Amino acid sequence: MNDIKIYLCGGMGKFGKENFDKGNTWRRYCKQTLETCECDYKVSVINPNDYFNFIDEPPRYASQLEVMNLDLHKLRNSDLVIANFNDMYSLGSMSEIAIAYDRGIPVIGLNESNQDLHPWQVCMCERIFDNIDEMLDYIEDFYLR
Repeated sequence: MNDIKIYLCGGMGKFGKENFDKGNTWRRYCKQTLETCECDYKVSVINPNDYFNFIDEPPRYASQLEVMNLDLHKLRNSDLVIANFNDMYSLGSMSEIAIAYDRGIPVIGLNESNQDLHPWQVCMCERIFDNIDEMLDYIEDFYLR
């Protein structure tokens, strides 16, 4: 059975420590759903918050450079990216989407608020969904079978 790595991209800084779960609940849901689905792959879902996050006291990282380098390493070694546009102005998320696009890693978008995204955000995604379950079903059907 082959392995597939899926990286979870989306706003974090906007939510900060006070609203950490708003930026992480969808990640936990995607991870649980995809890692337990019946498919042709051993699925590993990479949630950047599992490594560094805003609620660890003291922080596990020494600098934002360390956070960026680890996140980008995980991203570059992924087979698929899920990009949640929960903060469509997130510079980190847009950087990750652009790097994935440049490396030929498919990006599947989630835009539950139906925001008017920048044309480049739309162009860099294979497809964008407004429903998380429909998105996960699509990923299972087209990328995991």
